[in-house]
Amino acid sequence: MVYQPNKAIHPGKTVQKTLDILGMSQKLLAERTGLSEKHISLIINGEASITADTALLFENALGGSATFWINLDKNFRTTKARLEQESRAQEDLEELDNFPYAELVKLGRVERTTKKVEKIINLWKFFGVNSLGSVRTTEAVAYRRGYNKNVNAGSLAAWLRCGEIDSGQLVLNEYNQNMLKELLPKIREMTSSLEKGFFEKIQKDFADAGVGLVAVQHLKGTKASGATRWVGDNPLIQVSIYGRDADKFWFTLFHEIGHVLLHGKKDQFISFTSGGEKTSNELRADEFAANILIPDDSYRSFVTNLDFSEKSIKDFANQEGVDVGIVVGRLKNNRWLPFGAYQHLHRKLVMNNESK
Repeated sequence: MVYQPNKAIHPGKTVQKTLDILGMSQKLLAERTGLSEKHISLIINGEASITADTALLFENALGGSATFWINLDKNFRTTKARLEQESRAQEDLEELDNFPYAELVKLGRVERTTKKVEKIINLWKFFGVNSLGSVRTTEAVAYRRGYNKNVNAGSLAAWLRCGEIDSGQLVLNEYNQNMLKELLPKIREMTSSLEKGFFEKIQKDFADAGVGLVAVQHLKGTKASGATRWVGDNPLIQVSIYGRDADKFWFTLFHEIGHVLLHGKKDQFISFTSGGEKTSNELRADEFAANILIPDDSYRSFVTNLDFSEKSIKDFANQEGVDVGIVVGRLKNNRWLPFGAYQHLHRKLVMNNESK
């Protein structure tokens, strides 16, 4: 553990102590260094710094290396700044319980500590802010309006920030809308296979089309399944590793793609797992995802037969070339099946970055 002094001691005190040991006056030090007596007095009284030039003069006049004198001043200023930061952090303590610190520790996003002030400072670094109060005024709060009232704004902001940080590791081409559209059949085809490393393959294809794609571990209280926003000139799609049903992941992914293709750069969206009345833009994205995964004409023909046996559902899924869970999920959403039906047909996802 690195020692952290709880008091900032100006190097001027060491200068005076050294003068006392040497039996030297401030006037004599001024003569030996060529500095004015006033400047020497300012240093000793903590009103002036020891610069590199002054450190070299002290090396000859008082002994000790120039590095020693420079480090005294550097350590003083660093300690002073840290103590001032800790003092400001005290003002943010009431905000701490609004953020999922323990979960962020488990995900390796912030350092483990039992000290509340250190937690505050670590959260500042994580969010890239100097006050947690400013986080409450970010898009996370705006996103939750009109949605589930049980959404925790701090957790949601943390989840979004994780996506923003992870997206910084992506190398994206210039956004190409036509390339993104051309990817849709390929991604849809993946739903029926769920081959190993499927997410990384989609992520690379998206990057080639200039779209960022990140998967972030679910945080309690977010109730978010996905989010879409623009970072610079590139759209960023963020999906939550929430639950394990593959069909929910695919619907969320195509829903967010719908936002990119249907709505403007200034629009930002979060898709919640449940609760709240959906806006017209959310409904349009839902329709886009549903129709891409199972074309409306095919779906209407299937439900008209009113045969929802397991065999019939599997045959229809094979005919459409999609995961059978997608068909089951659509039928449940449209109330053709009860929620608990055919649970074994909902395949589970295993994503390579799930443990991150």
